[in-house]
Amino acid sequence: SLEEQAVIVTATRFPESELEAPVGMTVITAKQIGDSAAKTLPQLLSQQAGILTRDNTGGPDWQIDMRGFGVTGDQNTLVLLNGQRLNEIELTTIGWTAIPLDSIERIEILRGSGSVLYGGGATGGTINIITKRPPPGASAASIGGSLGTYGTKEVRAGVSVAGQNIGFNVFANDYASDNYRANNRVEQKNLSSSVRLFGPQGDLALKVDVDSQDLRLPGARTAAELETDRRGASTPGDFAKRDGARVALAGSHDLGFGQFAAELGYRDTMRTSLLKDYSGSGTDTYTDTHSKVWSFTPRLKVPYTALGFQNSLIVGIDLDYWDYLSRRAPSRDLLDTPPSPTSPSAHVVATQRDQAFFAQHHSALTEGTKLTLGARWQRTTVTAQDAFNPAAYASGSKTSTPLAWEVALRRDLTSSTSVYGRAGRSFRLPTVDEVYSQFGGPVFDPIVTLLEPQTSRDYELGAEYRTATLRLRASAFVMNLSNEIYFFAPTFSNINLPPTRRRGVELDASAAISPAFSLFANASLSDARFRDGAIGSVDVSGNVIPLVPRAKANAGITWQLAPKTRFSGVARYVGTQYYDNDQTNSFPNLMPAYTVVDVKFTQTADRLTVGIAVNNLFNKLYYSYAIRNGAGTSFNAYPQPDQTFLFTAEYRL
Repeated sequence: SLEEQAVIVTATRFPESELEAPVGMTVITAKQIGDSAAKTLPQLLSQQAGILTRDNTGGPDWQIDMRGFGVTGDQNTLVLLNGQRLNEIELTTIGWTAIPLDSIERIEILRGSGSVLYGGGATGGTINIITKRPPPGASAASIGGSLGTYGTKEVRAGVSVAGQNIGFNVFANDYASDNYRANNRVEQKNLSSSVRLFGPQGDLALKVDVDSQDLRLPGARTAAELETDRRGASTPGDFAKRDGARVALAGSHDLGFGQFAAELGYRDTMRTSLLKDYSGSGTDTYTDTHSKVWSFTPRLKVPYTALGFQNSLIVGIDLDYWDYLSRRAPSRDLLDTPPSPTSPSAHVVATQRDQAFFAQHHSALTEGTKLTLGARWQRTTVTAQDAFNPAAYASGSKTSTPLAWEVALRRDLTSSTSVYGRAGRSFRLPTVDEVYSQFGGPVFDPIVTLLEPQTSRDYELGAEYRTATLRLRASAFVMNLSNEIYFFAPTFSNINLPPTRRRGVELDASAAISPAFSLFANASLSDARFRDGAIGSVDVSGNVIPLVPRAKANAGITWQLAPKTRFSGVARYVGTQYYDNDQTNSFPNLMPAYTVVDVKFTQTADRLTVGIAVNNLFNKLYYSYAIRNGAGTSFNAYPQPDQTFLFTAEYRL
C-alpha cells in the first residue's frame, strides 16, 4: 500500500504532511533503502526521476546532478543533512559515504529551485537526508556485516535507547574495498550519534558525527586503455584522505501562537591528496585543505485563520561563516615553502560570510486551492587570496546581494488529483576553486577572479494523482540561466557563461499491485543548451551542454515471494550525451548509452536477516563520465565495475 502520509520538513523547514506540500515531493523511506540493491546513496538516488549520478574521480562519493547541469551538477543540487548544508565552498563532491545507511530515516527530494528557503546552489533541486531519532519509550539494537566482490567488507552496528523524556542513538560502520580498478582501495569509518530531550512543548537534540576516508585514486583511462586494460591505473601513487566532524544543536518549541525552531551547527573538514603530474607540467601536487563553517538558522512559523481558511507565515534567518585554507605544493615537505619556477606552491586563504532573511507565506484561496509566496534576501561577502603571491591580481573581495523569490499555486481537482504551477528566481555563488586559479594569471601564476553570481528564472507545471495503491506525477520545467559558472580550459580558470537554458519533462509512477508486489517506473527528457553567445572566440549558440543525457529512465519491482523472503530489482537507463569539454559539440562521437540491472534477495529468520545483492547483473561495460582531450581527437573515461556480489547479514538484538 502507498497510503502512508509521510511527514516532511524540506518544503517549509517545518514538519507537515506530504500531501500539503505546494509542489511535487518524493520521499524515500528507510524500508525502501533496506530493500534496495543500492550499496551507496548515489546509487539509490540515481533510481529517481531527473537525478543523474556520475563517477568522475574514481571514488565512491559520486557527483549528483538534478535537471541537467552536467559537470557542475554538485554546485546546482543542494544536499542537506537534517536541514543543514553538506555542500562545501570548494569543488568537491558530497561526502555521501560519511552517512551510515542504517542511520537514515528517510530522504526527501524537492525538485526545482529551493533558493528561497535554503539559499544558493539549489536551482536543480534539494535533497534532505533525515537521520533516525530515538522514539520515546522504545529501544532497539542491531549488528551486521557485508562481504563482497573485490575484497569488499563492512561491519556495522546501531543502538537506540529512549525513555519518556530522554533518548540517544549511535550508528557506526567500518567499510573497506579494493574496488574494481587498480590503486582504488577505499577505507571508510563513520560514527553518527544523537542525544534528544523530549518535552510537551518541543524537544532539544545534540548530534555529533565523525568520519574518516582513505582513498586511492586510479585516474582516468584513455580510449585505448578501455579496450586493453580498463581496470588498470595510470596514477599508482595518487590518493585522497578526508577527516570530518559535524556537531549540531537543534531544538523546537511551541510558543502557543506559533512554532519556533533553530539549529546551531559546526562542521570541520580536513582533506589531503597527492596528484601526480597535475596540470601537465610534470610537477606533482600535494594538497592540504582545511575548511570549517559555523551556521545558525532560527525560524518561526505562525499559523492563522482568515476567511475560514488556514494560512501560515514562515520567517527565518540563515547565518553561515566559512573559513578556508588550502596549502598546495609539489610535496608535503614543501607546503610552507614559497614558490619557485621549479616548485609552484600556494597558500589559498578564503572566507565567506552569508547573512540571509527569508519569508514564505502559505494561504488557502479557496477550498483545495493553495498559494505560496516566498522571498529571500542574502548578503554574501567572499574574500580570497594567495598568501604566497603579493600581486594585486592574486587577492580580492566581493560582496553580493542575490535575491530569490517564488510563486506556487496548487489546486486539488479531486481528493486524489492535483495540479500545480510555480515560478521563481534562484541563484548560485561561485566556490573558492572557481574564483581562484593557481595557473590562470600572467605567466601562469595564481589569480583571483571574482565572478558574478549565477541566476536563473525557473518555471514549472505539474500534476499528481494519488490513491492508496497508485501514485502518478508529471512535470515540465524551464530554467533560463544567466552568468552560469563554468570552467574554461584554455585559461585554466572559471568564467561566467553566455545565457543557457534547461528544459525537461519528468514522469514518475509507483503502484502497489498487491500487498506482496509493488513496482515503480520513471522517465525524464532533458534539453540543456546555450541560448546564445560565445566562449572565447567560438560561437556556441544553440549548442548542447555536455554531460546531460537526452533521456533517462528507471524501472523496478519489490516482491514478497514468501512471508520472510523478498526480492527487489531495478533497471537504470542513461542515454547518450556529449563528452565533457565538448561545448563546441564537435567531437565525432557521443558517450554511449547504457542500461544496468541490479537485484537483491533477502531472507529473514526470526531476528536474523541475510541477503545477496548483484549489481550490474548482466556485466555491462560502461562509464558514467568521460572527457574529450584538448586536441579533440580522443577521450579519457572512468570505467565502472562489472558484475559484483555483496552478501549481507543483520541481527536485531
